Amino acid sequence: MNLQSPESLPPELRHVIIHRELEPKESLFQQGDEAKAFYVVETGRLKLVRYTSDGKEVTFPIARRGEMIAEIALFSDTYPYAVIAEVASRVIIYPKQPILTALRHNSELAEDFMAMLVQKIHDLKIRLELRDIRAAHERVLRYLQYMAQLSEQTTITFDRPLKDIAVDLGLTPETLSRALTRLEREGIITRTRLQIKLQNLSAA
Repeated sequence: MNLQSPESLPPELRHVIIHRELEPKESLFQQGDEAKAFYVVETGRLKLVRYTSDGKEVTFPIARRGEMIAEIALFSDTYPYAVIAEVASRVIIYPKQPILTALRHNSELAEDFMAMLVQKIHDLKIRLELRDIRAAHERVLRYLQYMAQLSEQTTITFDRPLKDIAVDLGLTPETLSRALTRLEREGIITRTRLQIKLQNLSAA
């Protein structure tokens, strides 16, 4: 049983699931909208954005295939942020009340939901740890190592501009570029426009 694979779910839950296609820059929902469902990304990339009272925009890590969005909807009346498709995307919509009922009565489904939450918390922990690394080239290297471990490959293929990666890392695009140049000069990475290959996963 897997929330990422609706066909594996009980019939009573499969019947209420909705799939939605999103065009680039189309909103899935807005900050403050009534929280009616949570979502799992099937394809594409979605950006989570929160607007502060003084009009500033705070961005969260990009949601990709297999990741949950807005699970807080199960325990909240409104969404605390907006979600916007970066590229053409498709999501699975899990309506609030049916999924709550299913989680209460199906331990296997509840376990899968908890596993996805644990992975999300772990990813957030890693990102926070990265931001504590002061030297930009070390922060970038740790990020590349983490991405390589996730994919179990030494070559990382980027599906979005490096300026967006820089935002995730709390760096300016110029600082990220200099850090990559240094890592390349030191022989730790090789790179093309959309790919970076780690030459030594244990490099510090």
